Amino acid sequence: MKIGLLGLGTIGSGIYEHLLKREDIEVKRILELLRHPGLEHLETSDYSEILNDPEIDTVIELIGGMEPAHTFTVQALKAGKNVVSANKLMLSHHMEEILTLAREMGVHYRYDASVGGSIPFLYNLMRYRGADRLTGISGIVNGTTNLILDVMQTQGRGFDEVLKEAQAQGYAEANPAADIDGIDAQCKICIASAVAYQQYVRPEDVDTEGIRNIDSEDIIQFKRMNRVCRLIAASTWNDDGSVSAYVEPTLVASDSTEAAVHLNNNTISVVGEYFGVHTFQGQGAGKHPTAFAVELGLRDILDGVSPRLNPIPEGYARIDNGAARHAYYVRTTAQLPISAEALGNCGKGTAYVTEPISVREMHDLAKQLKQTDAGMFFAGIIE
Repeated sequence: MKIGLLGLGTIGSGIYEHLLKREDIEVKRILELLRHPGLEHLETSDYSEILNDPEIDTVIELIGGMEPAHTFTVQALKAGKNVVSANKLMLSHHMEEILTLAREMGVHYRYDASVGGSIPFLYNLMRYRGADRLTGISGIVNGTTNLILDVMQTQGRGFDEVLKEAQAQGYAEANPAADIDGIDAQCKICIASAVAYQQYVRPEDVDTEGIRNIDSEDIIQFKRMNRVCRLIAASTWNDDGSVSAYVEPTLVASDSTEAAVHLNNNTISVVGEYFGVHTFQGQGAGKHPTAFAVELGLRDILDGVSPRLNPIPEGYARIDNGAARHAYYVRTTAQLPISAEALGNCGKGTAYVTEPISVREMHDLAKQLKQTDAGMFFAGIIE
């Protein structure tokens, strides 16, 4: 197998190091604007050199973002090349086009690394889908936010301080919006849900709230409630054929599986009609864990794993977040227009626990409250 590697950043350099140890895979060209000593003979800034090289049969796309990743991926597939990618943003917005094109061209598009890092979640989800009816997915799928929340709650430190440290250590980007605003988790639940329920889920249909507004005073309230806050991405297949899908800060029991997931680790559970609940845990991000997942995708291609393992969903899901209901913790300076128990003053407002309401209602209410209280915070409460 001869590889065209797009991007030599954190993950790209990791997979390059991994592949140097293999005799059956050769990195022939690297698309990279910056030059790296000792790799000049491999590096190019001209993608056509990879696209038009008949010896390169597989492209690893690790440049991330929407463009030019989308264009490069489409061009590679149309050229009859396999593609392995960890790009959850691009895939979640172009999943139908990408998977359909790969099937039409008879090539592989392996995206196992896009959800869960080193955790073999998507691969098993694809296999499970063929043997059982899947009804639910939930878990911690973003290592950056879990690191921030975990350190805040175990060490009593403030959000801004922990975020800056995470950025300095390479766990958070200079612009952390995709992580702390829940966009990364949103993309991942779209991809996982499409695999599980065989219906595409549009990112814009997924109600999403991040952790940007969490405050140390909120943490104090959580401890009084014997709860731990985690950013949870979840989806459910409803009896009427609709799908509930959302991302939100969530208060879990202090002795729950999610509460025991620390630092940048992930945990993802899938529910099946026959097998019950299976939970996957491990490193969900980082140079070598993600490179490991990319390498597994390459190995699947070498081993002749059928491209049909990647299911092609049929149409788009009807999203109904009115069907998902639970209580919420809400902290705001605004007047709360729904039935709720006041927990007391919380520094930046009053903390409440609401009666069970739908996810749709809560996310709509949050938009309303933020018009007068931009710093309001809410979190679902699950048993």
